[in-house]
Amino acid sequence: MKPRQMIILLLVMALIDDLISLCFPVNFQFQGYSFVPHFCFITLMLLIYERGWLDRVLISGFCGVLTDFFFSGTLPVYFIIYAGLGYLSGIFNKAMEEDSRIRFFSLFVLVLLLDLIPFLVNLVFQSMNVSFMTWFMHHELLTLTLHGVLILMMMYILDVLKRFALIRQHRKQLDQRKKYVKMKTQK
Repeated sequence: MKPRQMIILLLVMALIDDLISLCFPVNFQFQGYSFVPHFCFITLMLLIYERGWLDRVLISGFCGVLTDFFFSGTLPVYFIIYAGLGYLSGIFNKAMEEDSRIRFFSLFVLVLLLDLIPFLVNLVFQSMNVSFMTWFMHHELLTLTLHGVLILMMMYILDVLKRFALIRQHRKQLDQRKKYVKMKTQK
């Protein structure tokens, strides 16, 4: 995917994240079930897992800075988390390209880690006094369920876009070959 298309897609997904958070705010009193959207993060990990490790870290770190600056207000936190998870997203990239189940489960684990790391940090620094099971049942269960469906949908959409780009590139190469053969026969 071209960088311009990738930036636009990530921006749209970040705005969808923000819109869902605005319409369905997270219940931090743990009295009801909450959904924490990570559409932009899932799309980012699907777009960068096949790149080199430095590209993954830089692109995901940049998205983390934007998330910190515009959406959360905790400047270095999401930068570090996104960069680390961006690096982890490509560890099994060869297996992820070959088997979509491995890609699904690795992205599922990355989404879990995106929520689990801040929870554990808050638990260690004792800024939160909620048990793991309460947090998991009220925040993570619905989040992981809906994100599992979203991961499958985004994998399908991005695979279709990749196939479309490949077909388009193949047609372009065929046209260039035809032009070359035509030029060669005219001489």
